[in-house]
Amino acid sequence: MNTRPTNRPSSGAIAAREPLDPDLERRVAALESPGSDAGSDFDATSWFWMLMLGAVGPVALLLWGWFGR
Repeated sequence: MNTRPTNRPSSGAIAAREPLDPDLERRVAALESPGSDAGSDFDATSWFWMLMLGAVGPVALLLWGWFGR
């Protein structure tokens, strides 16, 4: 049986949303405001660690596992 509830659209999204908590609504509005500093770029140290832990480290571990003794 492949039936879906009648109150949901075919995309699977919920038709009506419950209101957000007022504190959460305030935080979301602060993040979405054009003057917020939430989307600023990372500094050089952050980029270094992201690359080391997200790309170089896993590749090094894979190579060590394949060719290491």
